[in-house]
Amino acid sequence: MNASMTERVLATSAAPIEEGGYALRVVRTVGRRSGERRATPLGVARRDGHLYLISPQVGRDWVRNLHADPWCETEAGDERVEYRATVPEPTVAAAAVATYLRSVQVPWAVAAFPVPADASEAEIAEHLETIAVLRLDPS
Repeated sequence: MNASMTERVLATSAAPIEEGGYALRVVRTVGRRSGERRATPLGVARRDGHLYLISPQVGRDWVRNLHADPWCETEAGDERVEYRATVPEPTVAAAAVATYLRSVQVPWAVAAFPVPADASEAEIAEHLETIAVLRLDPS
């Protein structure tokens, strides 16, 4: 599934990532054990002018790769941008998750989170130990 979604995102013009929304990108990370570049299709959310990668599970490979080496690159169509992934403070992370959950229209993606789509930022904050949130800072 990842390979076909990656191909689709790379073949399509980059949709803008609007404030309070998200758009699909292929995120390239460096494998923490292999050192090889890895491609993962992900939704990138925008909150308060910053871009975020969010996962309902902290153990996903791309999350662990970014914790080992924070360099990454996003791609869609002809757009390619390099970033450094950083962990935001908890209140900012909870706000980013709330934005993502409210903008995603894919039921299975929302259902993977330990909170409902309409959860408050305080409810989300209670689950941040299991949710990965990484801010993308231009490199």
